[in-house]
Amino acid sequence: MSILSSYKDVFGSSFYCQCGKHHTIPLKDVVIKQEAVEEIPLILNRENLGKCGLMVCDDNTWALAGRRIAEILPTHGYDIKVCMLTQKPIVKPDEKAITQILMEFEPSMDFLIAVGSGTINDLTRFISHRTGKPYIVFATAPSMDGYASTVSPLLINGFKRTYITVHPLAIIADIDMLCSAPADMILAGFGDILGKVTSLADWQLGIILAQERLCPTAKNMVKSAMEEVISRASLINQRKPEGIQALMEALILSGTAMMLMGNSRPASGSEHHISHYIEMKYFMEERQPLLHGTKVGLAALYTVALYNQLASLDPENIDIPQLMRTRISYEEWCQKINKAFGPIAQEVIDSNNSQNWDAAFYERRLHDIKEKWETHLKPLLSSVPQLDTVKEWLHKAGANFTPQALGIEQNLVEEALLYAKEIRPLYTILRLADDLGILEEKIKKIISLV
Repeated sequence: MSILSSYKDVFGSSFYCQCGKHHTIPLKDVVIKQEAVEEIPLILNRENLGKCGLMVCDDNTWALAGRRIAEILPTHGYDIKVCMLTQKPIVKPDEKAITQILMEFEPSMDFLIAVGSGTINDLTRFISHRTGKPYIVFATAPSMDGYASTVSPLLINGFKRTYITVHPLAIIADIDMLCSAPADMILAGFGDILGKVTSLADWQLGIILAQERLCPTAKNMVKSAMEEVISRASLINQRKPEGIQALMEALILSGTAMMLMGNSRPASGSEHHISHYIEMKYFMEERQPLLHGTKVGLAALYTVALYNQLASLDPENIDIPQLMRTRISYEEWCQKINKAFGPIAQEVIDSNNSQNWDAAFYERRLHDIKEKWETHLKPLLSSVPQLDTVKEWLHKAGANFTPQALGIEQNLVEEALLYAKEIRPLYTILRLADDLGILEEKIKKIISLV
């Protein structure tokens, strides 16, 4: 039985959850099969979306599926306009791409179709939200978990911001196309799922130390998706349909968990923040970006190593008065942020919670950390797999996410480990190490382990 089939009853439904919330999953259709393009007119008709739409694609996805969709839909009475994104060598989720789509969009249009994977989906979702027009996505690669999400991470003024947007009404994918996707895109999908090892642990840290809310349904979705993919790593490496199908379904479930929460917390933690930092640096330096999941896979190796390091910490060594005396001031922190982030430093400063710099607030959190160490924190830290185990999973999948293999300079990785925590005001393993005054020390230890 596929992992998605165990959740089939929740799609297009509303239900009361153990977390105390009434959830609605408006994603109605998930179709992963051969000749899946043929399903598009059937879904458009079933959902009564109208007859006029805008299809968003790029050169690659046009050749893969866009041309065929543009041929099929008019035979069923649909009027489809094509927006071909033209950025080279790769489309960025930025103001230029947003403007191009909006220039092609007409108020008379009834719906949008995204044909592609990460960036194209994020851009189309954003436009769908801003125009109030529904959208469906034809997925061309199992490369990221944002297909079912309701957030769009976009590069605006060079800063990676996550915008609340909308869900797709349907996700359609051709299994043969997914199996024949470029190897780096398949491995990026594996890397994105691998990141859930620490995103789930980071979420639990936020619950323990920052009074965040847990949703058992969202947590179990992500956890079961991650476990299924890890168990099929070798099949994914071999491009077996059952392995690729499991990967695609896991990516959709991960996005569905974010949809339940209305944010990315169940599936995005410190490993994603590190990825965002590296991406922003690449953008500033006008370098060709790496795939999102590839960077997440790299970052997960370091966040796993950091969890392993902190698991052996003795809480008796948490010297609260000393930490209070040696903590840098808000002004010193701002200087460091200006140096690290340059032209987008003010965006970073504004995105952080100034309450963190209140001495009394920091002291209370340190006492909380010390008091909860043995009962809550140590069991959580110890639950994260050992780095060697994670490396073995990557080996089975055929992935090499080391900085050397990806061409990422060691000093950039060190920078990302030190400053990525500032990108999102969420509690993660990076913030815990920073609160304890040992982040820089631990970075020096883990940097050579990967």
